Amino acid sequence: MAEVKEIHIETEEETETEASADNDSTDGKEKTLVERMREIAETALDTVKSEVKKEIEERIAPVEETAANLTSEVKSEVEAIVQRVREQYEAEREDLLHTEIEKEVETAVQKVHEAYKAERDRLLRTAAEAENTKKRLQADYQRQLKFANEGILEGMVPVLDSLEAAIKSVAEQGETSEASPTFTTFNEGVQLVHKQLLDALKIHGLTPIEAVGETFDPNQHEALLVTASDDVPEGKVIEEFRRGYMLHTRVLRASQVVVSQGPAEEEASNEVTDDTDTDATDTAE
Repeated sequence: MAEVKEIHIETEEETETEASADNDSTDGKEKTLVERMREIAETALDTVKSEVKKEIEERIAPVEETAANLTSEVKSEVEAIVQRVREQYEAEREDLLHTEIEKEVETAVQKVHEAYKAERDRLLRTAAEAENTKKRLQADYQRQLKFANEGILEGMVPVLDSLEAAIKSVAEQGETSEASPTFTTFNEGVQLVHKQLLDALKIHGLTPIEAVGETFDPNQHEALLVTASDDVPEGKVIEEFRRGYMLHTRVLRASQVVVSQGPAEEEASNEVTDDTDTDATDTAE
């Protein structure tokens, strides 16, 4: 800036010298001097501008460098902060997505498990129903097979009755009179036929019901008569009129029996007591 001023002063001095020397010059020379002075002024101004610009640049350069460095540091710090925020956001977002995925997977697994459990229960019920149906059908088939010949065996029972009646009649005649060898042989043959027929029927499930001496059972016995007995306890079967038969576990025909009501001593003692009371009353009269 000082050099520019010196240049400016020298120019003024030269101008004044030229002006004093050329006071008497013509108007053309004055115009040329003015143009020269203008050129010198413009040159000085350009020099001043360049010097000012240079000085400004020299003073501004450190500031710009500092600003550039500061901007770079701030930018780096901002980028670091942004990076940390981005990483934190991505981590939180990843955790959130992971949690949501786990919840969705757990929900899906729970639904699949419930559906599997329901389907498994349904299949188990279906299998159980099928097994029960199978067992029921097998039981019905076995029962039907077991009692398929019920009608035939029921028709054979009267034949057994006839044979038993014949054997009983022959036995009664043998007790009352002397039987001939032929009659005895015939009786033995009838008994043998009865036994063979009964054994053959037993193979198919037909068995006679034991009655005489047994306790009266209303499911197997049909009581035709109840009578007092000194030898047979109360509730026991005294006599069998017609034999009953069982077909496996089913009563094919109940036995017709006579049931004992116990000894008749109590009734007799009551009659004696009544007679004694009557005699005593008559005597008193």
